[in-house]
Amino acid sequence: MIPKEKVKYFAPALLFLLLLIDGQLTMGAETLLDNAYYPSAHFLLLVYLLLIPNLSKRYVIISSLIIGLICDSYYLGVLGIYTVALVSTVMLMYTFQGIVETNIPTAFFGMVIFVTSYELIAVALQVIFHLSKVGPIIFVTRVLGPTLLFNMLIFVLFFYPLKRLLSTK
Repeated sequence: MIPKEKVKYFAPALLFLLLLIDGQLTMGAETLLDNAYYPSAHFLLLVYLLLIPNLSKRYVIISSLIIGLICDSYYLGVLGIYTVALVSTVMLMYTFQGIVETNIPTAFFGMVIFVTSYELIAVALQVIFHLSKVGPIIFVTRVLGPTLLFNMLIFVLFFYPLKRLLSTK
């Protein structure tokens, strides 16, 4: 357990490390599946889900903005897509904070909702700005479905250890 007053000092390094781990896991999964399916790892969203009760709204929104800009510059090369998606998803997490925080099954389904919203916002912005052309059937079957399955597995394996690490009680 990290003491509550020290969580804000460890959070930026942890979030940056998880951004890199997300990228590596995503590339590894795509390679493993021969680029037929495109699952994305979202450890970052899982940790934000656990950090929201412990940190101020301002701190988390600013950190998601900075992590989103780093993600855009590192992975996409176009600033704004993942920044908007991450900040919007974190704000959605704040909206549903009291509901999702109650128990593990609720957090699990909340994570499914947050991953879905993150992916939908990101792909919608890419289509709006003509950065990609993707049909809804292809998106759901080759991107969203595998991403949800991958993140369900991540949730089942890592929710409890991360909750113990980031809990302040």
